[in-house]
Amino acid sequence: MIRKAAITGLIIALAFMAVSCSEDSSGPKNTAPEVSILKPAAGATRAGVVDIIVEATDNKGIDSVELYVAGTLAGTDDSKPYSFEYDMSSAGATVSIYVKAIDTSGNTKSSDPLTITKGGSAPVIGTGSADVTVDVMQGDLVTFTGDATDAEDGTLEDANISWSSSLQGPLKEGTAAEYRGFIIGDHVITMTATDSNGNTSRKSFDLEIVPNDKDYAYIQEGTYTLGPPIFEERTVVFERPFLISKTEYTFGDFVSNLNNDTFTGNMHKDTDTTIKDIDKRLGKMKDANDVPYYPNDLFTDADKYRDYPVCFVGAVNILEYCQALSLFDNLAEAYQFLDKKNEDATEQKPTKYFKAIIKKDSKGWRLPTEAEWEVAANGGNAGKRFPWGDQPAGSRANTLADQGPPNMLNFAIGRGITPIKSYLPNSFGLYDIAGNVGEMCSDIATAKEPPFMGILPSGIDFVGFTEQSEVNNLVKGGTWYLSGAAAQVAVRQLYLPCDPKFGVKDAVNSGIGFRLVRNLDQGEAPW
Repeated sequence: MIRKAAITGLIIALAFMAVSCSEDSSGPKNTAPEVSILKPAAGATRAGVVDIIVEATDNKGIDSVELYVAGTLAGTDDSKPYSFEYDMSSAGATVSIYVKAIDTSGNTKSSDPLTITKGGSAPVIGTGSADVTVDVMQGDLVTFTGDATDAEDGTLEDANISWSSSLQGPLKEGTAAEYRGFIIGDHVITMTATDSNGNTSRKSFDLEIVPNDKDYAYIQEGTYTLGPPIFEERTVVFERPFLISKTEYTFGDFVSNLNNDTFTGNMHKDTDTTIKDIDKRLGKMKDANDVPYYPNDLFTDADKYRDYPVCFVGAVNILEYCQALSLFDNLAEAYQFLDKKNEDATEQKPTKYFKAIIKKDSKGWRLPTEAEWEVAANGGNAGKRFPWGDQPAGSRANTLADQGPPNMLNFAIGRGITPIKSYLPNSFGLYDIAGNVGEMCSDIATAKEPPFMGILPSGIDFVGFTEQSEVNNLVKGGTWYLSGAAAQVAVRQLYLPCDPKFGVKDAVNSGIGFRLVRNLDQGEAPW
């Protein structure tokens, strides 16, 4: 029973560290937001309905933007892209407008006012549509087609036509545009045509995106926003789309592959150590305790625990597994291994400090980068605390905030992991991206900043890899033994040492698993 007390102490300590990272006083300070009116330009002459486009940024995140016309509040927008419509038919000869941004800390700032003159050129006339009339699955290709003419400009070019979604904001430009990366939900797709005088015409139609029937969600290449409301806003660019597994990797698939001679034949030479490491780790847990922290047949009865996420697996074991799975599926391996001297170790027996660098052009199976994980986790809701929004975790995820998760294994303190799909998915169709087991990423925690405090720019830090002699892989998403606050998308709670000799001296591996990603080429069909 001494062992149980030690593990309980670890859980309390980890929970404290998870919460402390979101309360770090060294994080970005509260500052006033920046806000400006992008369109129309000051002094513009307009007729009919005027589109007012606003840019607003803040290091903690924007809560809302307000439009003021002639000093009176005329509208509020609380999500990107910030935009308003104003009908000039109700205005006098001129009208003065400005906008006010309010950040999540309550700080405000107003833009410089500008004047619009009533009148203008003939309005633009446009038509738009999509190539689908039925429900579309997440990841399916949707082609938009539209055209627009103007009395002065004639037929408008691609640069004058843009497409946007009511749920995801700007999508593409052009008279013909293709897009796959929709989140699940009811979208209003709008084609906006803009002439040389800034006059616009918009045509909208409904598009429903339903969950796909595959094992993976599709994430489009492009620019994404990360960070707020916990950390400073930053952007990340994905040059290629990627697939990400809807669920955490399960015992059923893991054990079945390890019992497949063809699969294990693809593993690193001299390495049947994955099974040996796991057996040793589980053995230590069993020998050190007189209470069942895991079922004795967890790794041997693939059918019984098929739907539970893998845990108790070390970082090197996971990386080795990814390499073998790539070869098994006839894909090029995703990782190059370096030893602690930064020398290539791909064809060597694993050393104590294994470093795994993602090969840039590979399409093999691997762990997500932190940036990829965050974009997939927020499900199209950039700037929200959790995958489902800003509401507390409660019963939405398997954390200590949920008082009664179903069908649990009998782990420490009477709680444990739940089967996959026990909770509702996010807008990309991903299950348990918050809570259950924490999910290891390819990124490492560098010595420049403690892994539990703050957050570094997401993505692989190649300099950090080559400078570090000891490697700790980041873990995201919270676990069953941490608080609901630890499940926030931007927070780092844990790290997993990339060390083949890492033993079970605590309970941390009982709450860390993984989900897989792999890149596609631009334009490549995902299935």
